[in-house]
Amino acid sequence: MTRAAGGILLSVLLVTAGSAAPRAADEIKSGKWQFTTQMQLPGAAQSPPGVQASAGGNAPMTLTACIDAANPVPAEAQCKLDRVDRHGGVVTWAMTCNTPRGPILSAGSGRYAGDTMEATLTARVPGPNGQPVDAPGKITGRYLAPCDAK
Repeated sequence: MTRAAGGILLSVLLVTAGSAAPRAADEIKSGKWQFTTQMQLPGAAQSPPGVQASAGGNAPMTLTACIDAANPVPAEAQCKLDRVDRHGGVVTWAMTCNTPRGPILSAGSGRYAGDTMEATLTARVPGPNGQPVDAPGKITGRYLAPCDAK
């Protein structure tokens, strides 16, 4: 996988992870969150120099974003949230991101609880031979602080 495709895949994963806007006591906490995504990409490209890959996948990817209940998705321009279903603190989703190698489709389920978030997902990424490959992944999130003033 190229770095560009990896970056877009991270965006897909983080957009989907940040899409939870649970209700009542499970309401998403507004502020700056850090999301870490670990994917298991079959036949993944080698990690860039200086980045150590973990066993069974690529190196974890991390993004920090300000989110709130009214705008919980740190979306990239090339991504479209196709479906979001919320039940309390649990959210399920489907998303499509366009890349130069073809669309990346993802679907998953996550849960926000106070200052933490956990999610699992499967991303269907364009494979080296043009056939799509399903890649499982895990996202963890943690609340950092209020967002900086604009």
